[in-house]
Amino acid sequence: MNTRKAVLRRGLAGGGVATLLLAAAFVAALGVPTTPSRLGIVAWLLAVGGGMLVAGRRERVSLGTTTLEWPRVAAVAIALLAVGWAAISVASLLRGDGITGLGPIEGVLTAGLVGYFAWFARECWVGGSVIEAETFVVD
Repeated sequence: MNTRKAVLRRGLAGGGVATLLLAAAFVAALGVPTTPSRLGIVAWLLAVGGGMLVAGRRERVSLGTTTLEWPRVAAVAIALLAVGWAAISVASLLRGDGITGLGPIEGVLTAGLVGYFAWFARECWVGGSVIEAETFVVD
């Protein structure tokens, strides 16, 4: 396996495991979600973590009659990460209780991270326009 591809896939798998552990910790700390917002956060973390883990461990995934290759699965998971992060951050900033407690700086951090995640999701979806295309080869 191409070294860059291997590094990226290990990173996806590790990020997926970490995100799934975060979902488990969230449930362990706060209990089984009963409100729509908590249920949404846990579902979001499970979708992102599961998608990243699958993209890191499987070349292809069959969904009914459709087969998705790992870069597309990664793109969807990372796009979900970007959209969810943006939604949670904006909602918390509007409530005035920012997630990080950094106030206005949180807006800058959120914009930067969401922008990066969106760019990276696009790179995965198109198979690399800035990152070398060999990184996204499907064996």
